[in-house]
Amino acid sequence: MLKKITLTMLIFIASCSLLGNVILASENATVYLSSNKKEANKDEEIEITVNIQNTKTAACNIAVYFEETKVEFISDIENTNLVENKVNFVWFDQLGGEGAKEGEIVTFKFRAKEDGLVTFTVNGEFYNQKGQLIETDFKEEQVQIGKPEIDLQNQLQEEQGSNPETSNCNLKTLRVDAQGLTPTFEPQIEEYYLVVPNSIQSVDVLAVSDNPNAIVDIKGNTDLKEKINDIKIQVTSADKTKSKVYTIHVSKTDNVEIANTNLEILAIENVLLNPPFEALQTNYKVEVSNETENLNIFAVPENEKATVEINGKDNLKEGNNLVTVVVKAQDKITTKTYRINVNRRNLEEEKKYQEEKEKQKEELENAYKIEKTSATIDNSQEQSIKNQKFPYKTIAILTIGVLIIALIVWGIVWRIKKR
Repeated sequence: MLKKITLTMLIFIASCSLLGNVILASENATVYLSSNKKEANKDEEIEITVNIQNTKTAACNIAVYFEETKVEFISDIENTNLVENKVNFVWFDQLGGEGAKEGEIVTFKFRAKEDGLVTFTVNGEFYNQKGQLIETDFKEEQVQIGKPEIDLQNQLQEEQGSNPETSNCNLKTLRVDAQGLTPTFEPQIEEYYLVVPNSIQSVDVLAVSDNPNAIVDIKGNTDLKEKINDIKIQVTSADKTKSKVYTIHVSKTDNVEIANTNLEILAIENVLLNPPFEALQTNYKVEVSNETENLNIFAVPENEKATVEINGKDNLKEGNNLVTVVVKAQDKITTKTYRINVNRRNLEEEKKYQEEKEKQKEELENAYKIEKTSATIDNSQEQSIKNQKFPYKTIAILTIGVLIIALIVWGIVWRIKKR
């Protein structure tokens, strides 16, 4: 349904552009989120409304992001699609611009799941009555669930890990007192990114080790400079045999757009990314055939003035290969690295893969044959039943015909005798 509406909206915009020449950036507007409550308890509903001010929109494609660990999306609204932590919504004015909206556009409902400060962000594309793209600024909204996260040290004591493995050097929790840490924390991901305003001098870090006896050392989170700052969280296992360093790359700026290092598109020709691409997801896995030596990678930044450098895509060796897509922001300082772990199958793996592929193909073909045979048998049985019924109908018709003829003959004979 959402794809159908999106296509219809594109047709609407294209029609408007024919009347107004080319779709060009038009007036400025602010799109902001508002909530029906600033504080909520667990299991309470929260309403988040998307609003536009300073102009009217006749068509829009909206994406609202939320922290799925803290809230869950519960709305059932037409033209809406949920993909992990992103709500997609498409709307266009069916009156051709007469019903353009200013102010409230749509309201989504969420249910609070976990204590903490939850941030909702919005972006998308908005068009006026002429089909022109509106220059848009976006503003986020925050809601406090349960008690405020004001004392990370108290949380540290409450959330201590319980893994008894003494050689474990993983973190169980990684959290900061600023919004926007990406990607979502996972113990195996060691590199993270954060953009903060120039007014921020330090970032409090909550780092909880999986093993409560592991040693966690945090450096670089104070006296932040107007450049890239690296916060290092080193975890040393309880038996001191292993260690791991988690890094948070912090960029200080008052212009978030010129520090934007997100990719809008990341794709590999004839290869599927796992998981599917999301701008805030920086780690992927793919598997390619033994014949694949080079990859054709398509990477487009959200900010067209950012630059992209791709490393490791050529001369792939058998086994694991690391391909990096490094995005350098417009400010020439902020960077982000997307990592793709590429497994090129060896000859034995390729043989097994092709055998499995042929087996699956054969199973599908057999299933199709069985289904086709079953359908043929059903048709034959149905036709046989029809054929069996046919003689009875014929006999009945012939019998009635004979009776009619007999009645006619009897009538003629009776009249002759009467004379």
